[in-house]
Amino acid sequence: MIAKATVITHGSNAVRYSADKNQAEIVKTNRLPEDISPSAMWSWMVALQYQFREKLNRHRPLKNTSIRIELSPAREETKDWTMADWVRLADEYIREFDAVDLSRRAKRESAKSTNLKDSQYVVSLHRDSKSGILHLHINANRIDMEGNVNDAHYINERAMAAANKITERRGWVQAEDRRKQNIEAITRDITHILFNMDSFDWNTFAGKVEAKGYGITMKRDSNDRVVGYSISKGNSRYKSSDLGHSRNLTPSRIEDTWRKMHPEDTYHEQTDKPTLRRSDTSVQERHTQQRQQPFVSPQPMVQAPSEPKPVMFHHDIEVDGRHYLVDVPETANRVLTDEDIMPDDVLWSTLEDVQHTAILLFANYIDAAISISEDCGGGGGCCAPSSGWGKEDDEDDWKFARRCVNVARYMHTSTVRPKRERSRGLHR
Repeated sequence: MIAKATVITHGSNAVRYSADKNQAEIVKTNRLPEDISPSAMWSWMVALQYQFREKLNRHRPLKNTSIRIELSPAREETKDWTMADWVRLADEYIREFDAVDLSRRAKRESAKSTNLKDSQYVVSLHRDSKSGILHLHINANRIDMEGNVNDAHYINERAMAAANKITERRGWVQAEDRRKQNIEAITRDITHILFNMDSFDWNTFAGKVEAKGYGITMKRDSNDRVVGYSISKGNSRYKSSDLGHSRNLTPSRIEDTWRKMHPEDTYHEQTDKPTLRRSDTSVQERHTQQRQQPFVSPQPMVQAPSEPKPVMFHHDIEVDGRHYLVDVPETANRVLTDEDIMPDDVLWSTLEDVQHTAILLFANYIDAAISISEDCGGGGGCCAPSSGWGKEDDEDDWKFARRCVNVARYMHTSTVRPKRERSRGLHR
């Protein structure tokens, strides 16, 4: 079983994501009223933080107000499980998480334990979109019911230590052993893929990897060359350097690995070129004529540098029954899809709503952006740009994307257009 944990600032987004995602099911809540919406769950957590604000802000404000945990047992370990089984796993995990003692490692007494059992949290069950593997999301208030802060030092180590304890008790395969098994299985499958490829091509390779049931993410440089890739299996991701032997499946070596598997193809590439015989009189005559002609030094060929192709991300956004197809450069896409795009005080819009609004603003689909905002109870047209909207002369893609994000936020949270944005061409 694999576990991951971190502390975050955007607790409302995390709670909404874990509870509102497609096919998500609420497993249990703790120290929260029953049958309340995800937005209300976070509101209750914020209310508790406000109650203890003087205690929390005594030395410095508490910035990371939420704990996010993801718990992923293997598919075979949870076969035929009922919801009651998932509830028992969540309860068992919370107990073990609290019991991990990291005081010596962190050199502070507060790391001796946590108190999630007496903290507000919600547990939801998710299904991985590609593999279908079930896993738990736990989103907890950083403070317990007495206003004490749950220690976050080495929190990811705490998460894995608790998971390993449960894995050992239940007789499951330890995470490190399963990691080795997964790496060996992926290496075998990739080796089989390379052996059956007539020639090496990254697009073909990626298609065959996905056909095996894996996910693949490739990183390209400005010249569109693959400089890194990772393979995902379920909720685990493995870098190319983890796979194969002696890094033979990394982007810089994988094509050589393919060639070693196909020596006959490499031989034919080298030997299929036409050869000339010395007895060929026409060839000898041409050589004689060339020797008789005065030698002229060839002029060096100057090749114009090729423009690097930007990496584009494709979005298909449906608004009122119409699909808007938007291509966004990588640098802008990172800004427009950042999960910190929305502050915690937004109650009715989802993270995806604000992201889609920003993307549509980037593509100048103003009416569609207004429609999403108004459907979510935001300011909509009152806070949206109109004539003159677009990228300024002094803006690159990154700066314009940041401006789109700021306007999208206001469209979902305010009924008054921000003064700073009015001066940037919302109304001219």
